[in-house]
Amino acid sequence: MSWPRCARALSACFALLLASNHAALCGQSGGTQSNQTPRLIPRTHDEREARFRAQHRIVLNVEVTDAAGNPITGLKAEDFMLMQDRQPRSVVSFRAMNGETAPVPPQVMLLLDAVNNSSRDLANDRKGVETFLRQSPATLAYPASIAVLSDGEIKSGPLTRDRNVLLGELEDLSGRLHPIACASDVNPNDRTMRAVWMPGTVSGVDSSKELNCLNQRFVTSISALTRFAKLQIDIPGRVILIWLGSGWPLLNNKEFRPDDATVKAGFFENLVQVSTALREAQVTLDVLLPSSLFRTAESRNEHDDAFFNGVPNQEEVTAASLGLQAVAHQSGGQVLMGAKNISAGIAACMADAKSYYELTFDSAPAAQFGEYHSLQVKVEKPGAIVRTNTVYYAEQ
Repeated sequence: MSWPRCARALSACFALLLASNHAALCGQSGGTQSNQTPRLIPRTHDEREARFRAQHRIVLNVEVTDAAGNPITGLKAEDFMLMQDRQPRSVVSFRAMNGETAPVPPQVMLLLDAVNNSSRDLANDRKGVETFLRQSPATLAYPASIAVLSDGEIKSGPLTRDRNVLLGELEDLSGRLHPIACASDVNPNDRTMRAVWMPGTVSGVDSSKELNCLNQRFVTSISALTRFAKLQIDIPGRVILIWLGSGWPLLNNKEFRPDDATVKAGFFENLVQVSTALREAQVTLDVLLPSSLFRTAESRNEHDDAFFNGVPNQEEVTAASLGLQAVAHQSGGQVLMGAKNISAGIAACMADAKSYYELTFDSAPAAQFGEYHSLQVKVEKPGAIVRTNTVYYAEQ
């Protein structure tokens, strides 16, 4: 008997929607209804324009490197061409950014994932972060923090440039980590363990326990990332979030039923929410997965690869559209699979903070929710490699 996919997808949808609605209700004064007639406060023309710009001005952090990964500096506004839906767009503002001297320097977060990694992998990730910090100068170039995905939330320690403080936070936060409860009692040698912790494998039996665990990891991870990004929106500056591990399942196991229209609508709404929140918060999401005999990224087929640059409508969406690698790529981040070691991978991701360019443009109001637009930034310089957001969903 196949596991009903609708139950899994709707739980993901409702988890995010209920969290959003709950936050809105909690924001009401005193949490109770008021009998007073609301007083309208007219806005001036300048105030209305400022509000529109806040909702519709798109900020792009653009990395430009040569083939060896070295940043290309000294570029001017006229060296860039912004394309939306393959058509040129006017750039409103342009700035060359130096992370070390910026008024609000980029911040770096090193995230350990206790939802989608085994105890052994968590220990290896922690050791890799520790190695990176011990090899770093006593004072880091950028403020950084240690973050963990655990118990349904992304929690982080304080931002600091002090290497020793970060080492203390790493020991404190990682010392309390444990894998997600649904897989804690699984025997490492049986088929269920291979399906849960080695996502590239396929179980030979239908197991509701396996599928429920995959579903739980998916829902927990997407919900936590969306909440984190929404909280980050009002904090000035750019964030480079380095996620250690391959991320949550793509839920493309053949045991799941095909998605119906309701399921697809839920996936698409979640996709728009997390994509928009990451962009508005200026979060660049990097994926770092070191090579390992027992640790592989979940395989994607050609159908899933079509979603790597974004999904234009709910008819084409699947759970794979919300995969960590796809979301990271769309944020302009690096996807370092099979990295030789964690320390070198972290250094490569952090290098993005040193030199980059900030472009802004104004988006026209969307005609409907989730209006998809592709993005591309070109640089008129031989050999230049450009990385930035590849999609956005316009605001209404």
